[in-house]
This record gives sequence, C-alpha cells and structure tokens, in this order.
Amino acid sequence: MLRNNRYWQALKQHYSASLVDVFKQFRLGASLFFTGMVGVYAGMNIESSWTQEIILVAGIVLVGAGFLIAMLAHVRMIIIRLVSFFKK
Repeated sequence: MLRNNRYWQALKQHYSASLVDVFKQFRLGASLFFTGMVGVYAGMNIESSWTQEIILVAGIVLVGAGFLIAMLAHVRMIIIRLVSFFKK
C-alpha cells in the first residue's frame, strides 16, 4: 500500500533525479549566498541612511535564501548518492 501512495512516488522521483540537475540548484544557492554577502559588505561601507538599510536587508534576505537553497540541494545530493549506493 505504501508503494502506491502518491507521496511515496513523488519522493522516489525527487530522489532519483540526476546529480547534474541538483548541482545546478546548489550552484544557484551558492551564487545567491555570495551575492548577498557582497550586498551586506557594500551596505556596511556606505554612510548611515535608508539606502544602507535597504541594501543590508536585501543582502541578508539573499544570504538566507541562498544558504537554504544550497543546503537543501546538498542534502538532496547526499540522499541521492545513498539511495544509488544501496540500490546496487
């Protein structure tokens, strides 16, 4: 019964993806993270104003989103490797 469940099928499809596709997701997350870090660094080096606050908030949001995307992709790559290892 569990194998016919649509959530089980969705998980199976999610974790049988190509590592190349998942690495693209990881690259996106890392790029967002480092772009956000550049924004935070740039925001710290300008004088105090609303512009500084907006740049810092945007940078922090990009850092958080990039970190989350990259970590989820990394965990997905680990699970894909484990699944393929134990399948053999």
